[in-house]
Amino acid sequence: MSKILGVDTSTIDNISGLGTGSGGITPVPATTDTGIVMCNANSPVSKPFSGAELLDYANPAHMFQLSDMTGVVHMTYNPSYFYGALKSNGEFYVGSAQAGYLSGLSTSNQSNAQNNGGLFLSLSGVAKVVTHVQGFLAIKTNGTLWWSGQIGNILNSAAVGGGSTQINNGWGQVGSDTDWHDIDSYSGYPYQAIAIKGAAGSRYLYASGYGTGYALGQGNTSSLKVWTRVKSSSGTDLNESMSMCKISYASCLAISDSGKLFSWGENGYGVLGQGNTTDVQYATQVGTATNWDNCWVNRFAGFAKNTSGEMYMSTSRSGWRIEPNTNKVFTQIGTDTDYQDIRIYTQSQNTMDYTVFAKKGGSWYVSHDGIAAGMWQGSTAVSGTTQGAWVAINDVLTQNDITGTIDYLHPYYSPSSASFPSVMFALS
Repeated sequence: MSKILGVDTSTIDNISGLGTGSGGITPVPATTDTGIVMCNANSPVSKPFSGAELLDYANPAHMFQLSDMTGVVHMTYNPSYFYGALKSNGEFYVGSAQAGYLSGLSTSNQSNAQNNGGLFLSLSGVAKVVTHVQGFLAIKTNGTLWWSGQIGNILNSAAVGGGSTQINNGWGQVGSDTDWHDIDSYSGYPYQAIAIKGAAGSRYLYASGYGTGYALGQGNTSSLKVWTRVKSSSGTDLNESMSMCKISYASCLAISDSGKLFSWGENGYGVLGQGNTTDVQYATQVGTATNWDNCWVNRFAGFAKNTSGEMYMSTSRSGWRIEPNTNKVFTQIGTDTDYQDIRIYTQSQNTMDYTVFAKKGGSWYVSHDGIAAGMWQGSTAVSGTTQGAWVAINDVLTQNDITGTIDYLHPYYSPSSASFPSVMFALS
């Protein structure tokens, strides 16, 4: 079973009379010997972790247990202090630091989440969920698209089925279509979302929101508050059937059913793999390879994985510690062939504070440019990782080793963190 801060949690049912899974409330039935969802933050914070603290405020790492739920396959975090966990059974649970409409929770659960911590069931039957700046977007297993919060920066009232673009609690359906396949959004300015919808073999790219950086793939920077087909050239819709899409700060990557990689949008740091730093106005194929199966993008770097388990990176900026070059083309990172997942973190749009987490061979590793004193490491600052090297998570945590399998992790910005991110873990 999992160990946190050197303490075996399998026999811990409560701390100071509070259930370890939910801070004294039980939105998720507490179990031992299964798994946990927990967070790391740099300093004791009262929100969004109130009532969910685990063990040791004085410890430099400050680990917090949010729940002991199992089967977590995805986690997400919203800049307005809303965090969520999606389980393999399609249940999406949300915790909140603030009362309000952003979380998709009922009014009573909003209050409980704000005052007591913990995770509460927000939506069932979910296949995919992402944050937008003021709420969540979710695709259900039946192919319908749903939203919570305030979405007027991305879609207008007509595009969300009429009425208002604000829901004070709960969720609303976007239109009535049942062929939504994938979706992603950027949870900050510029407010943008991209999606894939359509029948198998005819799943096409759509975009909406602010047109900043050509992120909508229309050849201009005009905003659109309705879902609009992404184009391959002026007046021509991209007709490639797509399998997945990603967006970050107006930079977009997508992979077709045939394994082609496409990019478009803001390219000031060479993240689109086109060999330059020129913004790309339309969805454009990257190279000629047809064996891509996953991709990730950050304002400062793009990543793509192929079916052989090789990871590639494109950037114009050094300092990542893993970048093979700064040539602005997708270039293989090392020679490993066991990559499974990547998580990218930058503390600021203006600094070069890079941390990248990679899942390789079933385990999670990290590459970083240095950890300040008082972060995960403790009271002593730690130099950045060796160029080209990944280090195991526990090599960074040292005093706070986690035993058990890290099934999923999600880095996020915490106001209490400086250059190193806070992280949510799902453990088994």
